[in-house]
Parts: sequence; structure tokens; C-alpha cells
Amino acid sequence: MATNAIAAKSRRNGITDIKITACPENNCSFPGFKKIPQDLNKYSRGSYVHLHFTDKHPHDLYKRTQDDLGLHDHPMTPTAQLVDNNIKKNNPVPITQIAVLQGQDADMGPGWEKLEGNLNDGNYGPVLTMFVRRDPDQAPIDSIVIKYGFDSHAAIGYDRLPMDLNVGTGPREPITQIATKACVLSTCAMDSSWTRINRPISTGTFKRYLYFFYKSVPGERPITDMQLLLDGGDGNDGGDNVNQEVIDTGVRFKNSNVLVAVTRGEVGDAHAIDNVAVELGANEIPFSWNHASFQKASPDQEVPSWNAQIIYRSGQRELPKTPTLRFHNDGTFKIVQFADMHMATGPHMCFNVPSTMNCVGDINTLMLMERMLEAERPDLVVFTGDNVDGLSSNDAYATILKYSRPVVERGIPWTIIFGNHDEEGDLSREEMIRCVQDIPFSLSERGPLDISGIGNYILSIYNPKRGRRPSLTHIKRGDDDDDDDEEHKVLEEKEKSRFSLYFLDSGAYSFSLQYPGYDWIKEDQVEWFRQQSKAITSQYRADDVPNALAFFHIPIPEYDLTEPDDIGDGDGDDSCEDDLQLRRRSKKQKGRDGDDKDRNERVVGDKRERVSSPSYNSGLFEAIFEMGSSNVVLFVGKDVRATTAGHDHLNDYCLDHRGIHLCYGGGIGYGTYGSTGTARRSRVFEIRSFGDRVETWKRLDDEDLSTVGHQTLFVGKKPVGRPESVAEGGRRSDIGSGGRKSKSSPQRMRDELFENARQGGQYVLNGLGNW
Repeated sequence: MATNAIAAKSRRNGITDIKITACPENNCSFPGFKKIPQDLNKYSRGSYVHLHFTDKHPHDLYKRTQDDLGLHDHPMTPTAQLVDNNIKKNNPVPITQIAVLQGQDADMGPGWEKLEGNLNDGNYGPVLTMFVRRDPDQAPIDSIVIKYGFDSHAAIGYDRLPMDLNVGTGPREPITQIATKACVLSTCAMDSSWTRINRPISTGTFKRYLYFFYKSVPGERPITDMQLLLDGGDGNDGGDNVNQEVIDTGVRFKNSNVLVAVTRGEVGDAHAIDNVAVELGANEIPFSWNHASFQKASPDQEVPSWNAQIIYRSGQRELPKTPTLRFHNDGTFKIVQFADMHMATGPHMCFNVPSTMNCVGDINTLMLMERMLEAERPDLVVFTGDNVDGLSSNDAYATILKYSRPVVERGIPWTIIFGNHDEEGDLSREEMIRCVQDIPFSLSERGPLDISGIGNYILSIYNPKRGRRPSLTHIKRGDDDDDDDEEHKVLEEKEKSRFSLYFLDSGAYSFSLQYPGYDWIKEDQVEWFRQQSKAITSQYRADDVPNALAFFHIPIPEYDLTEPDDIGDGDGDDSCEDDLQLRRRSKKQKGRDGDDKDRNERVVGDKRERVSSPSYNSGLFEAIFEMGSSNVVLFVGKDVRATTAGHDHLNDYCLDHRGIHLCYGGGIGYGTYGSTGTARRSRVFEIRSFGDRVETWKRLDDEDLSTVGHQTLFVGKKPVGRPESVAEGGRRSDIGSGGRKSKSSPQRMRDELFENARQGGQYVLNGLGNW
């Protein structure tokens, strides 16, 4: 097996430093750096070799280490010295090129830095040395992924760096030559001067794979346009256009050859093609890319029907600007949550739908999304994980383009977090977050490199801008010509957020034998959340701290702190299976008898399946609530009032747990499991009174797009200080929401006993498990 490093360049903060570590066990780490989990020596007998990278300034990393260790009086070690003149103290030049050479004494010449470490450590093969270059005139490298296999595929925008060849990534030069080759095996290759597009196009012939290759030759006229043709028709041979060339792919379709027609410009042409890729499916193509489609000689000419698109990029187009998230003048801001879409590359199948329903998985999901957007006209859309059904999507980028299209077409800001299925396809989290960031109106961030997960970040909602209504819906980024960028930046520096949105990566699956099952939000993420919350809330008076919501995919264990009687629905949704209807009628009868009047105080919505939370509790809820011990509440956390998750498609309830609402989004996707008697649905959050009140409800995919489960999550600021019940008797109190009256004393005692029993050995204090 081959191991390949693949680097990407874009407009994000560039990578400023790379470290190579070799360890006898798979526990390599480097403080302050993001570890690429894939081992460069996998399938070999050598050491565990890992790459680590950061976008921080080397001086900042050194200072952080000095602060942590209390070594302020010690000089910097030689490896921490800023030895390159291109790295300035306050404005480091990011890395723009990476190269690998064989030999410990290899030298790339002036301008290249040699990194310490052997990429082939512990093997009998040659020493592989990595070099980096920093050129302020070139686009910085901002992402590195490691993939296994000779035929591994990466997201477009990544340059392949084979670890076993003396080949490095460089700045994108205009493409001057294109070639094709059809092969029986996927190891199809040309000489080393050609770059292969690693996703083949199926030819439909006995030659199973058709690959595209390209290269850049200095001084040659660049290619500016490309089309697919069939020979034998008028105008298909290039005609009299001296700038057009025709390349025979060697592939036959019926009685014709498949051709590629390319058009050349002059050297230095701003519209030169600099990248070519293949995307599967007939989905939207990426922003700033073009489609090399078949040009028919006549309307009735038949052309190959490949389940792929050849796309190319010519010139550079900046993404349109995203408007700052702001409340409307009436103090409202609306968020629509799309949970568990499970979209695939093709149309996909439907699961658990009535036999009378004419359903095509992704088509029906997109239709429901569009109906939701038209009905609610949100200011922000949040995709809360399992957006891509990885096992059914062999082109995750094409799937991302598909599910984001309804939002992008309407110019609505949007953001994502990942679930446990997104990464099961051809792209990693690192690649997918880059793909998302290259799509218009996306606010998603990769987050800090030195904590677990991809996609830990915060968004802020500000007060309306003076002098005009700041409606976000249906406003395209870049259409606001009245904004001056520099003045806008100065204004933002003076503004304070009026509402915060936290996004956390809850991972996928546990690799722990002690705590099997689903993954969890790690302790370093919890600590990051604590520090971020403290940094935000410390800017405000105690009675003016902005409220906040938190989004993640896999529910935390506290979501399961419901009572058996909480199963069922108090929101008017009667589309249930027969056994659930029987349980509901039984509970309604109990309510009429006066035995169950408090059932809906804690839960609004349905619990139709068990809660699939991790078997380990890392303490996120305690960080939100800020508990000092299991018996005495010291103070209540200042900002987060509610959380929302996905993952369990048939659960859509909001649980009031000690004054914090734990909500589900409800499954929207038809390409995944559901229930024949339960309509797909989506949750809405409407923030009112400039952040002091939040209402929520769900819409069902029925004829009327019915609204169910309307409730007020909270009103006013989050309580701060020691609750009265603690001062009086040291007992944990049930802090109500939305001005709701507290439960009676017997009911509260019953809830506390139930919670303690349910928590059992899962309670974690300060991130350390007491099992």
C-alpha cells in the first residue's frame, strides 16, 4: 500500500509550521499542533510516524509552552528559534510549498527549510526528508490529509504529494496539455510529468477505467476551454479555429470516437485553466468551476450517458461576501435545523415510508427542505450532521453541493457540523470542511487545530445595523454595495455579540474497549468550550450576558434522563404507529384520571427510540451548567440555555434538564431509517427580543407542512449565583424555563432520585470518569 500526503491551498489561514514525530507506539503528539491521525508507516514494520501542523505563530507556540511550564527565564531552544528571514515575529509567512526528497543529506536549495525527522523512520528503505517553502506571493497551504492506497482520491483543490517519489506540490500553473488513457486496471499511469485525476470516468467499454491527465509546460500557450465531442459530425473536428485542438480519447461510443476539444489562449491569459477534476452524479458543480459537457452535432445526436462530470476551473473568482448575522429591527432571528439528511451521490432510495408514497430519497428530502425554507424564510440554516450518507456516497463533494443548493440559491447563510456517517465515504472531515468553505454563504469553520474534532467554532449574532433593516434572507453576499469593508471591520471591532451559537464536533465511533459505542465530545473540547464561554461572558455585566445555543450531532448522555412516561407526544402530532398510539391513549387516560398531570412539564415532543448517546460522559453538560459537586450547585453557567442534536431520527423532543433544554432536531432525510407512521420533520428556533427569548417548533412533511410542538424555551437572562434551594437546604433545585412554575416538592424529589439512578456510574466530574 502507498501512503500519500495531500495538501490544499485556499483563502483560509495558512499552515505556519509542520512537525514530524516517530514513536514506538501509536501515541505521537506535539503540544499545540493538530495531529493527522493516519500513520505514514502503516502496513510496514517501522515506527509510528505522524505529521502535525499548526496555523499559529511559532513565537506564540513557544510563549504558550513557556507559560505552561513556567520557563520564562530560559532561552528558546534552537528548534524554536525563528531562523528563517521570511518568518516575521508578528506576521509569519505561511508555508506555500512542500517537497520530499530521498536521503538524509538531501538539499532543495535556497529558500527551502528542511524539517527534522524521517518520514520513513524505522523502515529499511531510504530516508525521506521533507522540505517546506514560504513564498508571500503564493497561496498558502492550509490543509494536509494522509490517505492510503495507490488509487486514493482527495477533494478537488488538493495536490497529491507521493511519499515514495521525489515530487512536491507547487503553485498552480496554467494547464497546457491534457491527455486521456483507458486501462483495464486502476493503476493506470503515464510518465511522472503528468498529473492524473484520480477519479475515473466509466467508459462503458471493456476498458474499465478512463483517466484524465494534465501537465503544465512553461512557455506553452495555456488551455482556456474544453468540451467533449463525438467525431463524424459537422463542426466536431475543430473547424477553422486555429486555437482549437482535438484529442482522441481512444474510447469508442457506438460508431464514433470520444474526443476532447480544447481551446488555447495566449501566455499569461487570465482565463487559463489551472485545475481539472471529475465529479460523480448530475449535481451542481462547485462555485467558480465550469462543466466540460458534450457538444452535440445535432439535437438528435446520442452521446454517452456517464454518471460523471468533467469540470475545470479557469481564472479566480472570489466567493461573495456573507453578511454579518444580525437581528432584524423587531429583535428576531430565525434558525432552521436540518438533521440527518443522509444524502447520497445519486437519487438514493427511500426507507420506512408508506407503500402508497411515491418516494425517491434525495429528491423528497430536497423538496421538504425547499418547502421549509419558503415557509420559514430563515436567517441561518444549520446542518447538524449525517448530512452525507457516506456508505451511499462515493463522491462526498458532489453530495455536499447537492444538499447545500437550496440554501445557496436563496442566499441564506448556512453552517454545518459532522455526524458519524459523513466520513464513511471518500472524503475525510478535513477535506469536507474545506469543500464546505469553498461554497457561497458558508459560515463553517474548521476550528482550533490543537483540540479534538473538526468544526468546533462559535458564531455571533449582533444588533441591527443602524439606518437600515438588516434582513439576511434572500440577500446575496456581495450585493450590499453600501458597505465599506474597512469601515465595516472597524464597526465589528466595537460591537458586542447579543447571542452566541456554539458548534461542537461529537465525533463518530469510540475506539475505546472500555467505553464502546459512539464517540463523545472530548475533554479538551469541553475545556475549550469553558474558556470560550468565559471569554465571551466576561465582557458583560452579570445581568447582561448574551444567551446562547449549542449544536452537536450525537446527543450527550443527559438526553436520556427522561422518565418512562415521557415516551409519546404532547405536541399534537398524531401520525404514530399503532403501538405508540396505544401507549399514548393509555397516558391520556392517566391524565384524565389526574395521575399524570406533570408529564409534559419536562418533555415536549416524541421519544420514539432509545437515546444513542456515548457510554462515556465527558462532562459537557456540567460545563454548560457549571456544577461544583454532585450535591451542591455552586453557580449556574452564564450563557448556554439550550442544546440541539440529531442522530436519533425518531426523537424530536426537548427535555428540560435542570433549566437547560436538551432538544432534538427530528430526522428530515428520506434516504435513511424512519417510521412509516411518522412524518419527516425539521426544527425551527426563533430568537426574539434581541436574544432574551427563544421559541421553537417543528414542521412536518404533510400536505399543510403542519407546525407542532411550539414551546418557549426560555425568557430573560440565565440565572447566575446560588439558587434559593441551595442556600436553604443544600439540595439541587429544578430551575424552570420560560417563567414556568417549579414542580411540587414530591415531584422534584422523584425527579432527583430518577436522575441519580439514571446517571449511576456515568457521572463525570471535571472530565475524569468515576466509574
